Amino acid sequence: IVFASATLGIRGKLVYFLRRMGLDILPDDRVQSICLGSPFDYENQALVCAPQFMPSPKSSEFQDAVDGIIKELALKVNRGTLGLFTSYSMLNRTYNAIKIDLQSESITLLGQGVDGTRASITERFKTDRGSVLLGTDSFWEGVDIPGDALEILCIVRLPFAVPSEPLVAAHMEEIEKQGKNPFLHYSVPEAILKFRQGFGRLIRNKSDRGIVIVLDSRVTSTQYGKAFLEALPVTHKSFRTPQDMIKTIQTWFKETERVA
Repeated sequence: IVFASATLGIRGKLVYFLRRMGLDILPDDRVQSICLGSPFDYENQALVCAPQFMPSPKSSEFQDAVDGIIKELALKVNRGTLGLFTSYSMLNRTYNAIKIDLQSESITLLGQGVDGTRASITERFKTDRGSVLLGTDSFWEGVDIPGDALEILCIVRLPFAVPSEPLVAAHMEEIEKQGKNPFLHYSVPEAILKFRQGFGRLIRNKSDRGIVIVLDSRVTSTQYGKAFLEALPVTHKSFRTPQDMIKTIQTWFKETERVA
């Protein structure tokens, strides 16, 4: 049996995946594993932004802050933007909040479950340059949008699984029986793997370049959150104000275009 993926490992190690699949109980000579480096030059092809000015994702101000950032990116940077959400309810609220402002500037806004199927809105997104696509679960993986159709990726919240889902609850219960913390030993590693899958939507070939913005402040305010940024193949830059972040993004695109 061969397992191969760009997102099996966490920080260059396969320990969690091997344990998750039950392969850790096999003799060492029965399991061979290797983590290979990426062919992409992430430090030059991508910029990861971690805004410190965002309110807690649990606060009532978070929704408005997300709406504001995505709208500002569309209006002031105007690059193909994919927003990855963890719930349809939040996606729909953002869609309704920014729709009129984007339409007034002739910017196409596409929402999963609003404007068509995943396949149909992905194709529209590829052809309408500078458009904004808001997607949820199925857009975190298996979507290939190379080139300048996608240049900004907004990860709205860390993709933790719902604890009440039967399979998730069963895994967490089993880990708790072993005397371990189910949040740190299951929820966080699973979310990191999905986070990396979401990140992978941006750079699809050696000529791609773009920005990743993580709007969940837990990546800088909590110890477990920092593990998400550490799992990415590129260092991040923190920002204290939205104005500084937007200006840096605008400058970054100008400089990368000059180099290209």
